[in-house]
Amino acid sequence: MRSTCTKLMAASTMIFGLVGALFPRRVLDLAERFVLVGYENPEDLEPSEWYVSATRAQSALSALAGGVVLALEYGSTCGSDSDEDAADAEDAE
Repeated sequence: MRSTCTKLMAASTMIFGLVGALFPRRVLDLAERFVLVGYENPEDLEPSEWYVSATRAQSALSALAGGVVLALEYGSTCGSDSDEDAADAEDAE
């Protein structure tokens, strides 16, 4: 159960990271709607170019981290399956 949950979270982190890296302005527009909901004229605000670049970099790093966790989970799952099969074979004897 824990492994399935970890894989799901890693995959979603990777997907959201890729979306943020490919479309940082859309991600910032969505965040602006949630964060600045109580302000007047939030549509007049425009993020600086360095902030868009920082959002892209942070999203790319999140996608990379999600991919690494996903790869590690699949790697540990493959290794543990063969260990469990060997243990089951020994128990059967």
